[in-house]
Amino acid sequence: MNGLLLDSDELRAAGRHLGEFLAAYQEGIASRPVFPVLDRAVIRRLLDEPLPAEGRSIEELFAELGADIIANSTQIAHPRFLAYVLASSTGVAPFAEAAAAALNQNCNLWTLSPAANAIEQKVISWFSELFAIQGGGGIITSGGSMANLSALVAARDSREPVVSRSEGLQGGGAPIVLYTSEEAHNSIDKAAALVGLGLNNVVRIPTDDRFRIRLDLLREAVAADRSAGRVSFCVVATAGTITTGAIDPLEELVAYCGEERLWLHVDGAYGAFAVFSSRVRDQLVAAGQADSLTLDPHKLLFMPLEAGCVLFRDPESWQDVFSFPSTYLSMPEEPDLLHYAEYGPQLSRGFKALKIWWSLRACGINAYTTAIDGVLDLAAYMGELVEAQPTLELLAPVTLTAVCFRVRNLDDAHNAEVLRVLLRDGLAFLGRARVGGRVCLRACFTNLRTTRADVDAIVEEVSRTAAGLE
Repeated sequence: MNGLLLDSDELRAAGRHLGEFLAAYQEGIASRPVFPVLDRAVIRRLLDEPLPAEGRSIEELFAELGADIIANSTQIAHPRFLAYVLASSTGVAPFAEAAAAALNQNCNLWTLSPAANAIEQKVISWFSELFAIQGGGGIITSGGSMANLSALVAARDSREPVVSRSEGLQGGGAPIVLYTSEEAHNSIDKAAALVGLGLNNVVRIPTDDRFRIRLDLLREAVAADRSAGRVSFCVVATAGTITTGAIDPLEELVAYCGEERLWLHVDGAYGAFAVFSSRVRDQLVAAGQADSLTLDPHKLLFMPLEAGCVLFRDPESWQDVFSFPSTYLSMPEEPDLLHYAEYGPQLSRGFKALKIWWSLRACGINAYTTAIDGVLDLAAYMGELVEAQPTLELLAPVTLTAVCFRVRNLDDAHNAEVLRVLLRDGLAFLGRARVGGRVCLRACFTNLRTTRADVDAIVEEVSRTAAGLE
């Protein structure tokens, strides 16, 4: 390289290197251990490298990527990577990421990103259509945590009387209270703390035997708080709890929150995109009747990190929360485009919508329906295998793509040891969870490459390892 730019020939050569890297990575992914045996020499070389005075060639950089970086990376795209809700990527998304980096649009003011602005609006409208939201709006975020934070800011500022921008929550008055289930994601606690509610004003409601929030106990908690002079303002439901994949009773919550004038936010980061499947659509589509809804394209829409989203049913109240006009950001209005800087907490924002737009258009809805049905099938299949094994125990219904199970005759420490052995041997990366107070193994199917043969191998190896520990 000569300076900071590549000439046309160098660009074309770099593109060929990228294509070869992607093809070789895909061809070899299943043959690698899902979790690396760390090469300490390489790791220390990466940690100790001084700031270079002279540059290196593209060929050298790609060679290092292939030889050293891949070998010391967790193989998220491996067919037996089943930890967390972390999806493998569609084939077209890496190319969209490269194109977005080249265009380098700043998706804050429409003048800095006209086409990107229109594409983001289109993606948001498609998402709204999936959940029958009419006249709403939304914004692409870094992930579910930022989406949940944005929703709770809007919820906080929508309550009556409205929280003063100048005084915030320091203006006195009764404490305001948020309700969610014991199974809700910890990003709700984090968001509640960041928006100034205080964790003591987050009420965790117990769940039923299917790990769904209990509406009867929610009603009691709200009534008790209001009798005590506290201000109940928001309920956070979950469409796919992070541990078991449970879906809260959304239709009942929509009706209840409407009656009680409570803001309803649905955290659908994990499971809401399963709405593509006819098997669970009826349980999920009511999420569109909430005041706000979190989605995570980098989960069941199979996007690479990062890609989250928050939708709002009332775009006017949403914009009012995040609008902070300033002369140095003032631009002429454009009837077809938005100033996204006025719709979320970020100013500088990358072109995340391109990979979503390309993937949906390159693959089509039918392909997504097939893929999501496929991961639902794999989870159901593993659940059936576990129940058929006398030494294994299923700890929760398989609602979406999460399977929580444990070895019957082993204590918590030895169940955790089974996970460690699987990871050490490079066979599979499963998650560790706690259900009903007991440690368990958790497989979550969000990988486009996983097959029934992989599930068979994992269940067999768990049984074999458990027998050795017994």
